[in-house]
Amino acid sequence: MKVTMKKIFFSLILIFSFIIPSTSQARLDIVPQKVVIEPRERSGEFTVLNLQNIKGTFRIELVSFEQSENGVYKELEVPLNPNFDPEKTIRFSPRQFSLEPGGRQKVRLSVRKPADLAEGEYRFHAKAIRLIQDDERENTNDTISVVLNVGVTIPVIVRHGNVTSQAKISNTQLIPAGQEENKQPQLKLDIAREGQASTIGRLEVFWQPEGGKNKKIGLVSNANVFTEIDTRHFKISLNEMPIGKGTLLVRYSDEVNKGKILDEITIQR
Repeated sequence: MKVTMKKIFFSLILIFSFIIPSTSQARLDIVPQKVVIEPRERSGEFTVLNLQNIKGTFRIELVSFEQSENGVYKELEVPLNPNFDPEKTIRFSPRQFSLEPGGRQKVRLSVRKPADLAEGEYRFHAKAIRLIQDDERENTNDTISVVLNVGVTIPVIVRHGNVTSQAKISNTQLIPAGQEENKQPQLKLDIAREGQASTIGRLEVFWQPEGGKNKKIGLVSNANVFTEIDTRHFKISLNEMPIGKGTLLVRYSDEVNKGKILDEITIQR
């Protein structure tokens, strides 16, 4: 019996039309958004928040991601650095727990560094997952409910030995509104990183028109440049396009050592 491509196509449409996402999508968060364990430290902590109005069971998992120059993350099946396997060196307490609606749980992580670990920076991601319960799986005769374990991840950075980093802003370019997908004016720039450590920071853009007040017109938090790349490309959406004469200030600040400026540049217009 012959089966035409047209029949297969409509059969697939029929199948997927009955797949309805579950309304019981979990809402959770982790604070802070990153954990940095300095060379003399052996532990860190973060807090998982249950933002849903029902009780949930949560579990902490380990994930490895590789960052690209455009800030895109690719999940890896092996540790980012073969000399540092977080499954063998990191312990979470607790690893799995339950939370009431609006509840929070502090999770402590301890590091057992190998004796022969070379100086450097090592990274993995901690992922908090809300486990779907049996009573949340809703199947009926005419629908198939797609229920997923929803999770949130944060980077965990472990530094060992004498590691430093520097950053430099370059290749700034103002893009008028309408030339990018989000329809807002943007500032494109590159951040070049040097050293054995990542730069963990935030990008801020200030505009002071001639004779006017200085104001912040752009912000990117979690502007991180990790050790697997030397340069990262950024696009900062701006609240307004700088017009006329004035001074544009771009600042890259350290979010680990608060108050430290990694680099900043001024552009006279």
